[in-house]
Amino acid sequence: MSGRWAQKDLMNQNRRKQHQKRHWGLIAMGVIGFILVGFLVFRGGSEESEVDEAVASESLAFVEAWTRVDAGIDLAREVLDSGEAEVRLEAQREAEALQANWEEGQTVVAAGELAADESVFLALQRRDIPNSSIHFSVNAMGEEFNFRRSRPGDQWRVEVDEKGRITEFRYQTSPEDIWVTTRVDQGEYSTEKLDINVEVRQETIAGTIESSFWLALEATGESGALAHRFMRVFQYAIDFNVETRGGDHFGMVFERVYLDDEFLRYGRILAAQYIGEAGNYQAFYFESDEESGYFDAEGESLQRQFLRSPLEVTRVTSQFGRRVHPITGDSRMHRGVDYGAPTGTRVQAVADGTVAFAGWRGGYGKLLILRHSGGYETRYAHLSRFGNGIRAGARVSRGQIVARSGNTGASTAPHLHYEMLRNGAHINPLNVDATSGDPLRGDELATFRQQYLEPMNEQLNEAFQGIPEAVDRLIALDTEDTIESR
Repeated sequence: MSGRWAQKDLMNQNRRKQHQKRHWGLIAMGVIGFILVGFLVFRGGSEESEVDEAVASESLAFVEAWTRVDAGIDLAREVLDSGEAEVRLEAQREAEALQANWEEGQTVVAAGELAADESVFLALQRRDIPNSSIHFSVNAMGEEFNFRRSRPGDQWRVEVDEKGRITEFRYQTSPEDIWVTTRVDQGEYSTEKLDINVEVRQETIAGTIESSFWLALEATGESGALAHRFMRVFQYAIDFNVETRGGDHFGMVFERVYLDDEFLRYGRILAAQYIGEAGNYQAFYFESDEESGYFDAEGESLQRQFLRSPLEVTRVTSQFGRRVHPITGDSRMHRGVDYGAPTGTRVQAVADGTVAFAGWRGGYGKLLILRHSGGYETRYAHLSRFGNGIRAGARVSRGQIVARSGNTGASTAPHLHYEMLRNGAHINPLNVDATSGDPLRGDELATFRQQYLEPMNEQLNEAFQGIPEAVDRLIALDTEDTIESR
């Protein structure tokens, strides 16, 4: 054998020889001690017995001490052989790096996490690294990574030489997103994004709602993050704040991403189905050179102009229509929908548009008005604050976080008041079903049906087999479809 494997074998052989020598030495010492103790016992009763007993005691203590030393050596050797010592040493190095500062004439490895309102430049500067060195390495990485995407908790690590030059700069935004900048000859820098190998596994689950969809999904053993993804698939069709009922069923085929056999995150939802009083909804992910997104079984796009709700998860506390006003006590028209939400809940734009107004307006408190195509306008009232860059004239995209809910203006409790107008007249936002995206046609529709729809449908049906009520409901729906087609 050659290379490090041969070296490793040689080291193991040397360790075995030393180990054998120690055991032979221990055996010899044990035999000598046994003979000495026997001899002294044999001489018992003589005038020197007390002295002999003391000598024997010292001999036994010596043998016992030798035994303990040998056991300690064996234990230390086991730690080294198992690699635990290297793990401990690495942990110690990491702990030192988290506190390390550069000193002139010394090399150092420093590491840390970005704090809130801290730039990477400031984080490195706080470790006494020269500004010029920070400038060169950060600028080099900036050609591959946009530091505007930096977030608190991002991890960084630098190796600095005795002259204060950063020889390696590593920046990590997630376990699979790592950039490394290295100083090469003549002060030039090269940057690359590391290729992290992850494993993607396909999973299938199904469940029944008792109180809420969120809790029902968590009962399957998955987390709320997957519930959020599922709701976004049907965000144009189902308002999970008001349209879910106990006894509704759901199923999905989705991806789980692993790194070094450890669960890292959820991937795409490949197929999803929701069966309830609101209807039977299906979604299948399809991607080609021309199209990508979710489509129903007929190839119709699930995407609409408007999201069903400006909040991801909440409840409707007051519907559109006439009601008794909670402050004045008189009966008047309620021209919007109220969503109960704690102060600071994220508010998203329900469609692409332009900011028409963002400021204080009487009883509305902090108010945001967005204008959309087709003569539509949406209003978000009682806000606690606006999102970054939200000002008159700014463009926003569907799903963008534009504000945070609050309790400003004529409001009795934290909530979001949401209005929609069409051509200047108020309409019920819950009844809007705007134009859908383009459907699949021709060869793309044929590919979708053969390669996506059929296998995903089979997996969804298998998932529902463990829920008899869901199977009965599917059979009833198929029967209704058959009757309607005749």
